[in-house]
Amino acid sequence: MLESMDSMLNENNSIISNGFLTSQIKYHEEFAPFARRPLTSWFIEGTAKALDLKLGYSFIVVNFFFLFLSGVLVFVVSGKIGATKSQGYLNMAAYFLSYSVLFSFFPPVFSYDEPVQYCCILLAILALLWQKWPLYVALFTLALLARETSVLLLPGLVYVFGRASNEPSTALFGFDFKNSVKIVLPVLFYMIFLAIYLSTTNSWTVTQGELSQRFSCFLENFENEKNTVESITSFFLAIGAFLYIAIFSLKSLECTATSKKYLQAFLLTLAINTPIVFLTAFARESRLFALPLFFIWPLFAQLFQRQFSNRSLIEVCRKLLKRKDYILSILLFNILNYLYCFSYYKKLGLGENNYFAEYLFIMLFVISLHFMINWFVKNEKVSRNLP
Repeated sequence: MLESMDSMLNENNSIISNGFLTSQIKYHEEFAPFARRPLTSWFIEGTAKALDLKLGYSFIVVNFFFLFLSGVLVFVVSGKIGATKSQGYLNMAAYFLSYSVLFSFFPPVFSYDEPVQYCCILLAILALLWQKWPLYVALFTLALLARETSVLLLPGLVYVFGRASNEPSTALFGFDFKNSVKIVLPVLFYMIFLAIYLSTTNSWTVTQGELSQRFSCFLENFENEKNTVESITSFFLAIGAFLYIAIFSLKSLECTATSKKYLQAFLLTLAINTPIVFLTAFARESRLFALPLFFIWPLFAQLFQRQFSNRSLIEVCRKLLKRKDYILSILLFNILNYLYCFSYYKKLGLGENNYFAEYLFIMLFVISLHFMINWFVKNEKVSRNLP
């Protein structure tokens, strides 16, 4: 609601935009590709009736409630896979500070179904960790009803949870067929729902036409310099920091077997989801790139902290400051970083009335510092002299 910001929640940067939000709710109920994702709209309309709220106000109550709940669920999942309480809080902070979450309701991100979808997915992952299979099937079916793109998580879920118990975690094969079938079973129930929906609404032809037009998005994503820069930057804003930490952690000898399994599932889902988004959706809607992050959000603090365990970071930085070549490299990189974020990016008309450019600059700045500190430790063998 800040005066300098432009979001889908406010109107003229001063009041809640009930008119716009109501039009978006109606659009999602009437336009076929969105109408087959009814869960969020049901919650919004049900809350509006129960609390006697305007639809726009109900949209805010529902989405911010589920957004908050999803952060709590990241904390709970973190604890189930071995995080301490402090690490769980850090993971929750990393989740809320993720670009696609922090800027959920800013154009062109335009979140609608994601908070409900995220809660259903995280609850389904908890059910898998508890080995409550009927509960998992029900929850992941709801995730598919919230947004059908949840299906793209299934290969990663099979990779993490579908292994036979007598197989080592590093095995390429050795998946439990029965468990794997249970993991993908929600697709069957969603297909039944979809068939009923398309038949009762007579939407088969409309759906076929919509699917055939999807690939035109690829041309728009890269039709000119502005769209190309926006598309690639959108991907990096959503995924960049997490992809960096994942690759960095997989190369580390300190990466545990459990962490490695989740990171490999993250990379697998990333390899599936990313080309699909670029080919069939508008890449500027960066929330679409965020699906793989479900495998790394509950691990982020463990991965980041483990790299500096048994080291004095202050001592490393003190020694690093004495090396002019490293300091010069950091300065040169961040001069280019500044020019890209605040000159080139904004010159194209991107990042206006929001803090996208500032977020990108800070992200690249932190990545550059992290990289140079670890490069320094590796090359100078500082760690051998530290307690």
